[in-house]
Amino acid sequence: MGAFCLVLATGLALLSGTYAAEPPVHEWGQGTGYHVHLPKGFKKALFIENFALYVPGSLPSTSKWAFDLGTSYPGGPEGWGTGEVQTYTASTDNIVITTSGTLQITPVKDPVTGNWTSSRIETVAARDIVCPPGQAIRIEAWIKLGDLPVSKQLGIWPAFWMMSSAYRGNYWNWPMVGEIDILENVNGASAAWQTIHCGKTAPGPCNEYTGITNKAAHRWSGFHRFSVDIDRTNPGGSWKEEQIVWRIDGKAVFTVKGSRVDDEKAWTALTRTPKYILLNVAVGGSFPDVLANPSLERTPNNATVGGEGSAMEVRYVAVFST
Repeated sequence: MGAFCLVLATGLALLSGTYAAEPPVHEWGQGTGYHVHLPKGFKKALFIENFALYVPGSLPSTSKWAFDLGTSYPGGPEGWGTGEVQTYTASTDNIVITTSGTLQITPVKDPVTGNWTSSRIETVAARDIVCPPGQAIRIEAWIKLGDLPVSKQLGIWPAFWMMSSAYRGNYWNWPMVGEIDILENVNGASAAWQTIHCGKTAPGPCNEYTGITNKAAHRWSGFHRFSVDIDRTNPGGSWKEEQIVWRIDGKAVFTVKGSRVDDEKAWTALTRTPKYILLNVAVGGSFPDVLANPSLERTPNNATVGGEGSAMEVRYVAVFST
């Protein structure tokens, strides 16, 4: 979402705000009508957040999630470094557990002032994840996006992504800290973007400020599973053969190896340092502006509609390990 893996309690579930022995797979969400399943090739869950276990109308647990509020981190770049125009809140108008057992993040336009609000959350430091050598981790979420037509979603920018923990408290060291965008969508397009940001700018090993990116065609209808694997299982042990693999509904859509980045320090920041997970819906900013039209019209425009038709729903977020 830039401008443009070992958990601290390995093998334990982070359920109900406490550490507890991981139950059998079929019990992750038992009685809720929705279960989280262990993917093939992975042996354990490091983090499970099944929003179906929450009381409808509530907010995500602060034992797992921190709310990013306002228009920047304290002392950080304004507009969250991307030029987005909304103010993030913890209001249930913008973020809430639905009666369907999902987390819903909704951008809302004030009909009087024209100002936008939305929400953004990130996992707390105690939930940071990092991939150990010789292993792989998968970060996954089950997500549904709004179904308004493109003409009414200019500037709407939902994202599921990760940032290196080194960014906390030092909000001017991007992109060197390393960022992995698992899912981004802008302007209601029939596509999902996958991106890494790393190293120095202009252009550096990750072609900043654009990043190393991929656009996967995708029809937005119902829930889909978005994931990224940080894979350090290469037999030879060379960092250049390690890889990051993005999947949609289990199908690989993009792969980046260390050899493509070709900068060990930058690759280390991407794959070997602790990360936190973020979920948000931004409004406006450099990415939707560039894609809106060749004349770089600022987004959102007067036709942009917020509300449920522009919302992002999340059934669960999970981290699995081999």
